[in-house]
Amino acid sequence: MKPRDPLHEQRLERLTHQALRQLPPCHAPASLEARVLSEIERRAGAAQRGVGIARWPAAARTLLIAACALCVPLVWMLVAQLRGHVAHALAGSSVGHVVQGVSGTSHALLSLGELAARLAHLIPQDWLLGGLFIVSAIYAVLIALGYLLLYPSLPHSKAHTV
Repeated sequence: MKPRDPLHEQRLERLTHQALRQLPPCHAPASLEARVLSEIERRAGAAQRGVGIARWPAAARTLLIAACALCVPLVWMLVAQLRGHVAHALAGSSVGHVVQGVSGTSHALLSLGELAARLAHLIPQDWLLGGLFIVSAIYAVLIALGYLLLYPSLPHSKAHTV
């Protein structure tokens, strides 16, 4: 194997560039160009929809943090208010005795159902609906975040107009 001559390589490179410049320009078919441009626009739109919370405006992030911080005292008040009711409902049902024995599974399930029904009657309907709404919203946010974290290979192209 011969050592490479840098002058020879530069001359070869100049000749190659000269030959390529003399070729007529190639044009893509119009249908291909239209498909490529529409795909670039589609991916740019998909990247805009997948914007994470880090790119939210500061006011929206602050509002989200405030809403989350507001949920903490609300849950604290709910637990404090229901503590006595839950203790009374547990004392009135036979859950503690049945759970000790494995043989009474059906009786334990019936007792737990009775306890759930008592608790449902003790909790105000507005609290139940509000709690259902909050839990649903939290699950929706968690599912969205999980989707964004588990599928990072979504198209994030930066579209340039031609």
